[in-house]
Amino acid sequence: MGSNSRRVFSRDLTDGSHHRRFAVERAPEIGWQDREESDAEVIRQMTYDDWHRVELAIHGFAIEAAELKRRGWHEG
Repeated sequence: MGSNSRRVFSRDLTDGSHHRRFAVERAPEIGWQDREESDAEVIRQMTYDDWHRVELAIHGFAIEAAELKRRGWHEG
């Protein structure tokens, strides 16, 4: 995501051998970008211009991160 962006949501999780990252950033002039990475590979990247869709993306990321934590993953 760009250098002028501002992070509004971020979770970095690991199970010791794998890494997952969820991020949503405000990107000036284009709206918001969400990004999901698994072991440094981008598996999802979307751009939104509607805050409601951003809220839904954040909610989905939060649920997925909580499920990973329930399975033993931790922040890191």
